[in-house]
Amino acid sequence: MHRAIPLGLRVVQPSANIPIQLLTALTILALAVVMIKNQVYGSSPVTTRYSTFTGGFGMIVSGVGLLSLFVTFIPAIVPIALDTLAGFLFLGGGIAWAYGLRQTANCSAGDAMLYNDLLNQGSQQFKDGVGYGVAHPGDSEWDLFHRLRGNCQRAQADEILQFISFGIAAGLVALGYLGMKKGWGGRTGAGAYVA
Repeated sequence: MHRAIPLGLRVVQPSANIPIQLLTALTILALAVVMIKNQVYGSSPVTTRYSTFTGGFGMIVSGVGLLSLFVTFIPAIVPIALDTLAGFLFLGGGIAWAYGLRQTANCSAGDAMLYNDLLNQGSQQFKDGVGYGVAHPGDSEWDLFHRLRGNCQRAQADEILQFISFGIAAGLVALGYLGMKKGWGGRTGAGAYVA
């Protein structure tokens, strides 16, 4: 009975066994990888690379958390500690994206998006001006704006998912702490390793 609550946060639909924590982390990772793959000039921004880290780490934490619901040799404090760390990492990622996208006017300010290093896929100085990775030869203004808006929407989705993942992790930490204090599942904070 008491395992159903954390399982509900870790799993979207128990009959299909789709882990929500894993799904959000995987989506964060996938969005960041797409943005890194589209980088034309220079290396991708730190915020984008950080998102790949938080997405990958979140997937590992989700796996350990799911495993701890079904096996008893993992001390109860382990998923709590991992969810706490993941929560802080997700919060940092969400704040970094929010700060980086602060002047994009909800993906409608074309110039602001073009000059934003998180969205323009890199820039390079040429003799006759600056080239942006998002701009292709022969693009109309509409094509460029459309591509920038797509990058901005992916970045906003990554930002939102980072904050959602923080909320999931915080909920799991609270439930894990309550469960540990109340002795749900027969495990204590120290746990016992049983081979």
